[in-house]
Amino acid sequence: MIVYESAEARERNPADTERFDKSWEALKAAGIEIGRVMCASADDITEGEAMDIVSQRGLSALPISIYQGVSISVGEYPSDQDLADFLDAPDGTLSVNK
Repeated sequence: MIVYESAEARERNPADTERFDKSWEALKAAGIEIGRVMCASADDITEGEAMDIVSQRGLSALPISIYQGVSISVGEYPSDQDLADFLDAPDGTLSVNK
């Protein structure tokens, strides 16, 4: 999984950003890596579907989460349930179980 985000996107919804940061840390501690790309421009986006979304909607579409080439969330961080399900996170790692 890779998450494209921007400083503006992080400031737009601080509660969602804080939740995702905690979940990212918990997953990392469990050995599950999520790529994160801080975008200053559309040139920072390398995934096909994410590039298409940003070309149509601009950077205001961030954050965008891509899993196996497909977007699973646009305009918000992936939920803990999505993270648990897509990444097969061990029960107890996140606020929800798979």
